[in-house]
Amino acid sequence: MLRVIALILLFVPGFARAVERALVIGNDIYDELPTLVKAQEDAQGYSALFREKGFEVTTLLNVPMAQMRRQLAEFYEAIEPGDTIAFIYSGHGWSDGSLNYLVPTDASITSSAAVAVEMSLPLKNGVNGILDNIAARQARLTIAVVDACRNNPFSDNLSRAVGVTRGLAPVEPAEGTFLIFSAGAGQAALDRLGESDTQEFSVFTRFFLRNLDATGDLRQATIQTRNQVQQAANIIGFSQRPAYYDELSGTSCLFGDCGTAVDDGQIKGVVEEWTFVKNSTSRLVLNAFIQKWSDEPLYVALAQEILDGLPELNARNTGTTVVEPARLAPPQPENDALAAGALNFVGLNIRYWSQNSASVATGVQAFYGEQINFYGKDWTREQVMADKADFMQRWPVRAYDIDEDTTTISCAENLCSIEAKIVFFAHSQARGDTSRGLAQFSYVVDMSGDPRIVSENSAVLERY
Repeated sequence: MLRVIALILLFVPGFARAVERALVIGNDIYDELPTLVKAQEDAQGYSALFREKGFEVTTLLNVPMAQMRRQLAEFYEAIEPGDTIAFIYSGHGWSDGSLNYLVPTDASITSSAAVAVEMSLPLKNGVNGILDNIAARQARLTIAVVDACRNNPFSDNLSRAVGVTRGLAPVEPAEGTFLIFSAGAGQAALDRLGESDTQEFSVFTRFFLRNLDATGDLRQATIQTRNQVQQAANIIGFSQRPAYYDELSGTSCLFGDCGTAVDDGQIKGVVEEWTFVKNSTSRLVLNAFIQKWSDEPLYVALAQEILDGLPELNARNTGTTVVEPARLAPPQPENDALAAGALNFVGLNIRYWSQNSASVATGVQAFYGEQINFYGKDWTREQVMADKADFMQRWPVRAYDIDEDTTTISCAENLCSIEAKIVFFAHSQARGDTSRGLAQFSYVVDMSGDPRIVSENSAVLERY
């Protein structure tokens, strides 16, 4: 199943916290439209999490129009001012280019967009959409998770209608709103990573549920999920990068104390990182990979096999210092391939940096040259690592996410300069302090041998 997930947080200030209510719908089995695979599983996963966190949860599976309308009406009536509300939908959906619609199980195949509208429920239309009705009840906080198929459920019939588009349209976020789609504009959202993928839940949901449960913080869970989904999709050569819009002016702590338990954000990263490591001749990189992924025996064995095949290290005259053998200059790649490799290398470095485990220092140093222009200073790698170790001690919880849509890169003579905007989140439970915002990062990567960062700088653009 190909689908999109939209997650919206809408704060209505001025009310005290009251009841936490959730309505969860999962539609897999349709009378005429294509059957889906993971909608019920995802719905049951969200139900279990929100119930565990104290929500009053109503779960509906495979519901036709009449039942959806009735249950929604009862749900609206139960909402009192000040409540915290969760509406979660997984199933078919479609868009006319501006409005999004959710599809009950008894919808028929049609070639008329007007008929399709009558057989569907609007998510938000400013009048009687689902989110409009919830907002009218003056809930303090509304969470909407909308997991709808990216492919047009009415197949080629409706796609010929004027204005009908692939996937769901963005929902304009108001102040105090957090919006996330499981795939960017024009992208599809994976249900699974092929026939051999037997994991529970769809690709986005399996990561988002775990991260939200572990961290309790929506922003941090979202940044981690965005990285993980992109990594997982890359396993099968698929492009899926969740997009999100953050208009929250206050805390994004949804469950618990936030930041007290953190997923390392790298569960599926081993596969993408292996694509880089498998061609490396650096003992430092290979050993860092083995140490980091010690619980992945297959990839540890593969990395160890490469290590065992490298030439023996030669001792210098003293007999006490060893050096790596001279690198063989690789064939000069095309400029676009060079740029893509440099960008992937920097992205991998950022994902290492976003870990929250003891192996971070070992992994990060493998990305830097022996001499680095570090924030305007000519430093050795040891000095850079000391600075980063100090930062990690001050901010033990970190989540960084590069915005590739605003990234620029240019390469000349195996040196690639990268300018990238990065959303950052850092938290210290001991100090009770959090730093988050948007920064402009600059890197220069030497691609002449094993890639190495030889220059790094950044400036904070905004904090929130």
